[in-house]
Amino acid sequence: MDKVKFLKTKKIVQKKYPNAKTIMDSYGKYYVATEDGRDICNIQVSQTINSYNFGDEEDLYGFNAALNKVCTIPHSNSVVEAWKQAQVAIKSYHVVERNSNKFNDEKVMKKMAKDFE
Repeated sequence: MDKVKFLKTKKIVQKKYPNAKTIMDSYGKYYVATEDGRDICNIQVSQTINSYNFGDEEDLYGFNAALNKVCTIPHSNSVVEAWKQAQVAIKSYHVVERNSNKFNDEKVMKKMAKDFE
């Protein structure tokens, strides 16, 4: 990837996450993080953790099941790859969110009810 393409990719990511930065993990791999250090490619993991409602202290099986539903993206071997992955992740989250809103259960049920009338 040439420098111009890299800067364009970085600009796209920083448009969504203004102070995004590259961080190296403990294994020597790179990822792009928000200004508070959350991995942009795996931001759904932290959202799942923050939104999970523990019924009681022993609800670790449910918590584990919720985390298993979220796919994780491994960290990259280079800085350039990390920024490309972040760009793809942002686009992917947008598509999934947009389509989830279009095809939620309520809308599908209303459409089916209308078709049967």
